[in-house]
Amino acid sequence: MQTQITARHFDAPSTLRKYAEARLAKLERVYDGITEARIVFSENGHPDKIKSAEVIVHVYHRTLATANDGATHEEALDECVKVLRRRLRKYKARLRSTNQNYQK
Repeated sequence: MQTQITARHFDAPSTLRKYAEARLAKLERVYDGITEARIVFSENGHPDKIKSAEVIVHVYHRTLATANDGATHEEALDECVKVLRRRLRKYKARLRSTNQNYQK
């Protein structure tokens, strides 16, 4: 899986990049057909300093994306990974289903 990590409006430390790669590697346990993943970390300029993470995953014939906010980038990424784990399980079930109406 190719992983691209982007940081908007700040410089991402190497620890954040390593954490993000480790979290995405765990998604491959759920579904091994992930071809590409992109992570975008950003900070908005508000006084409360809300941090956000957006994860885009490319699989066979689909693109799954999610975005979330949190107090830290790690917290936002964890929530995105939870959502993607659920979506990947559902996608995998649709692929393996023999019911043709279920795949639509």
